[in-house]
Amino acid sequence: MSSDVVAFEPTNMAGGVVAADDDEDEGHGVGEDLLPGAGLPTGLSPERLARVRQLQSQSISDGTRVMYKREWARFVKFCKHAGTEYLPAHALTVASYFEASAADGKDDEGTPYASNTFNGWLAAIDKMHQLAGFPKPSDNAEVEATMAGLRRTNGGELRRMPALLLEEMRHLVGTIDINTFPRGVHGNRDCAIIVMGFAGAFRRSEIAALRIGDVTLHETDGLRLRIRRSKTDQEARGRTKALPYGSTPATCPVCAFIRWVLVTDAISSARPRMSAMKLMATFDVGVHICARGHSEDDPVDWSDPLPAWRRLPKKAPLFRPISTGGKFFRDTPISGQVVQDAIVRHSIAAGLDAKHYGGHSLRAGFVTSALKKGLSPHQIMRQTWHASERMIEVYGREDTPLDNNAVTEIGL
Repeated sequence: MSSDVVAFEPTNMAGGVVAADDDEDEGHGVGEDLLPGAGLPTGLSPERLARVRQLQSQSISDGTRVMYKREWARFVKFCKHAGTEYLPAHALTVASYFEASAADGKDDEGTPYASNTFNGWLAAIDKMHQLAGFPKPSDNAEVEATMAGLRRTNGGELRRMPALLLEEMRHLVGTIDINTFPRGVHGNRDCAIIVMGFAGAFRRSEIAALRIGDVTLHETDGLRLRIRRSKTDQEARGRTKALPYGSTPATCPVCAFIRWVLVTDAISSARPRMSAMKLMATFDVGVHICARGHSEDDPVDWSDPLPAWRRLPKKAPLFRPISTGGKFFRDTPISGQVVQDAIVRHSIAAGLDAKHYGGHSLRAGFVTSALKKGLSPHQIMRQTWHASERMIEVYGREDTPLDNNAVTEIGL
């Protein structure tokens, strides 16, 4: 990757996109030269324009913005080495870029780039042209034909994250230390991430963004979670998802949530170490701590079902970074990478083949486990919030190819 950095932040008052700067020693990382763009109306104050640009910057997610910056810088580097213009880029320049990438490029694992990777690169090039007021290269017949050719000849296989199935997840959770200090603090957090992430078919960004007040106990539904923003709800209208009581304590999302809230409350107390040690020593992953673990003689007080949850600040992140000493060292949410690392780390500890497991393995595991149970795409979509049945069918073809397949019924 070149040292060139492109500022994909639409705050440039001249209306254009900021060019990459070759000189790292200047200390700012972006150049002063402005690339051609749409003209600006007269009479608008810089402050008003800045507010407009700020609103425009919220039109895409932070992750997409980072990806666009990275892939635009890659394209700019190619164009500079070729001695050709990159904004606006000629259609054959864009076509040549992808031809060269397909012929010579490999990802971090040494595998040829897949066609879906190229689609992301082209989206970044399109976005930069669109912001500068130029036509999108993808609309050009030369580029369209080149991309179609790559998909047919050298696009690579669509690689999906392997599913962590219910049985594997149950085994994995059973190996996590939730009793000793400080490892148990990490263990209880990771256990809640994994079990809740699986039951909710969450994307890792969704579970990382949860706040304490987003999750509430419900007498019949188990947990109700308010998802403030998701991939299919970019305008943040918010939706509610329920995680039911599990029949098995180890994979009961309500139990995992309660244990983590109790630990969070203990870590937030005046004597965090002693409080957490005493608390976690009582945990038993084989016993329900939720309403299913209560008897008629010891019922749940549904007017105040979890006092520890009531005491915690509702706007605080549900899952926070934890130091090696078992303390919260930042009052900020974890990143999606923490979810990824937790799954990989505990998969290895459980003796699973964790080479390719990651954050999406929980979501894929939910869908695949549901398909193996014979549930319909509509039932699955009620929890996953997929926009179409087509994506559910992809999991069926890849992970459960013989389920509901006529070849098993024709009497071979």
